[in-house]
Amino acid sequence: MENKHLIIVPILLLFLSIFSRNLIFLVLALVSLILLEPNLIMKLFRGKLNFFNLFKKQSNNNYSIENGILTINGVFKAFLIVDDIPFDYRDFTNESLRSKIVSFHKVLDIVNNVDIIFQKKGLDKNKFLENLFRKAQNLRVIIESDPSNEKAKNELSLVQEMIKRISEGEPPFQYVVYFIITAESREESLAEANLLRKGLESIGIKARLASRYEIEEYLDRGVIRAKEKIGFPTQVPYLTTFSFPKSPNYRLISEGIYLGREIESSRPIFWNLNTTMNPHTLVIGPTGSGKTEFLISTGVKINTLYQIPVLFFDVKNDIKLRLKNYGIKPIVLNPLLYSLDLLSAENKANYGIYASQIENIITNSFRLDKYSSSILYKVILDALHKYQHPSWDNIIELINELDITDEFKIYLAKIINKIKSIDIESKGSSLVEKINDSIYVIDLSLIKSEELRRFVIYSILIKILDKYNIADDKLKISLVIDEAWTILKSENENYSLVADIIKRGRGYGIMLMMATQNIYDLGELSDIFLENSGLLLFMNNGDKKFWEEMKRFANISEDEIYRQLTFLGRGEAVIRFIGDPRSLVIKLDTLTNA
Repeated sequence: MENKHLIIVPILLLFLSIFSRNLIFLVLALVSLILLEPNLIMKLFRGKLNFFNLFKKQSNNNYSIENGILTINGVFKAFLIVDDIPFDYRDFTNESLRSKIVSFHKVLDIVNNVDIIFQKKGLDKNKFLENLFRKAQNLRVIIESDPSNEKAKNELSLVQEMIKRISEGEPPFQYVVYFIITAESREESLAEANLLRKGLESIGIKARLASRYEIEEYLDRGVIRAKEKIGFPTQVPYLTTFSFPKSPNYRLISEGIYLGREIESSRPIFWNLNTTMNPHTLVIGPTGSGKTEFLISTGVKINTLYQIPVLFFDVKNDIKLRLKNYGIKPIVLNPLLYSLDLLSAENKANYGIYASQIENIITNSFRLDKYSSSILYKVILDALHKYQHPSWDNIIELINELDITDEFKIYLAKIINKIKSIDIESKGSSLVEKINDSIYVIDLSLIKSEELRRFVIYSILIKILDKYNIADDKLKISLVIDEAWTILKSENENYSLVADIIKRGRGYGIMLMMATQNIYDLGELSDIFLENSGLLLFMNNGDKKFWEEMKRFANISEDEIYRQLTFLGRGEAVIRFIGDPRSLVIKLDTLTNA
């Protein structure tokens, strides 16, 4: 007790040394502390306590800290810290916002004695600027050595904007939100914290137990004091959480393929193919919205960044011309000149599977009924077993040997003759065998029959599957289909080729990039394409009904639809990544912007 009263002496001496700048008072204060509290002064010099923590220790009772738990005065406080909130108040109508707040209160009612601490944590301006200047210098070095590095250029632009805003007086800061649950035992506080965490997750707020360091940092800011508590009681409507700006997972948008800039913040947005669940892209938007330009630009970037072949299926003969206008010389492959070689199966052990694939191609291309497709399956399988190098003439011969009506034989033979006109026999290498690591255009513009165009696209897909059928998740090739309705509308549950590639995703190592005008073009399996595409883009469409339907697949609010989305311009889009409901409105980067 005597020491606690006598400790006032060195405290006064320390204050005198600070205000009078007299070293004599400082020496006397340190000597007094050594004599009165040798243990405390040793801790001070060992870096265990700073000057203010020293007196906080004296004024408060003892406390201890472990991961997630602060024990003070025999009372246990569990700390939850908010990591992610995937929405903000602008995502809700008045009614839905009220509903969300009511749900939040119900979650809080699950536990007793919970405090909410919402802090705006300032950052050291000079240190922050120093780091920004250092980063800007490093980025300039990267750009000088590689002027084509688009990512570095956009990062530098963002860093320079941050430096400008901070230099003009805007202080750097960050927000921290804590939920603090008080209980009489360690087990009870942890149990209630876990219960609250699950409740918060049910309404979209991701929280976790704070680390020991985070609790110590919290105490260092002087939030918990003997006679002072800062926070929002549970009776106050909790609006602050919903003011957090929504944003997809940082790892997904911070590197990879440069997509463009967020319209509101001008932040550069990338798509990280190394972290995405599926590498496929689906673009939906009317004619003139910029779908083709986006596909061309992204396809070129993929070829450059990942050094894999990119195939454009050109239905209207415009992709080839646009690429050449941008100074890019693609390799043009015309299926009228190079054989598809569809009847060639390398693995004889899998003839049954391959015959089924060819049956699917023909059924989807010509929209056959189940009876016709089953007859074709038998004939194709027999031809694969009977002939070393089967031809379409062999298929017609086997059809004529079947015990079916002459009328049905003529019907099937007519289809095979159409196929024969496009899948020519060739002694040289086939079309798919010519694909290496370049940019290719499959020229379909001279094929006027929609059935035969579907047949060519499906055939190339199957041959690509066979060529790159290696059991790993490495990205091997990207296929770009502009007018995707050509093939997607004909798919169904019984005969699905593209949907199968979409669902299996990385397992094939094939990236599909497709564009179409509206959701109805996707056919019966529209939900499969929309739910399994790694990147979804919804482009300029003033139709409010269109945006209402897209709400199923992207987290957009009524207010955003009426305030912004119905007025999107050419080359602007709402984007959404698979597994992350948070959407972004961005100005797309295309080769026309270069």
